[in-house]
Amino acid sequence: MAAESFELLTELERMASSVAMPAGTILFQCGDPVSGVFLIRRGAVSMYLDSKARTCLAKTLGPGEIAGLPAALTGTYSLSAQVAEDAELGFIPAVQVAALLERSPHLCLVAARAMSEEIARMRTGIRDSLLVH
Repeated sequence: MAAESFELLTELERMASSVAMPAGTILFQCGDPVSGVFLIRRGAVSMYLDSKARTCLAKTLGPGEIAGLPAALTGTYSLSAQVAEDAELGFIPAVQVAALLERSPHLCLVAARAMSEEIARMRTGIRDSLLVH
């Protein structure tokens, strides 16, 4: 993890309340209004492109990663998230995340870079899957 990303994670950790979630728990579904952002402290969370069937896995997040960050800025989740193995998560309400990013242009830029990197990875994955088929 880049030092800048670690700085964002540290700030979010300070704001997070702890929640334990068993495997199989749905955190959010694509298109849902945002409730907040989840920090994975222990366990794993699978992110899916489809909201119901959960057949199109986008990625699996582990400790030190953040689920739902783009939704804190857009207002709706663009992926679905399900706890893949029993997890300890940190939860930060979206309004608090947005307020943090508004107060800190530096952390806002860090979040924008992280989301841009994710978009680039997703585009590469889509392109590669199209080239295979």
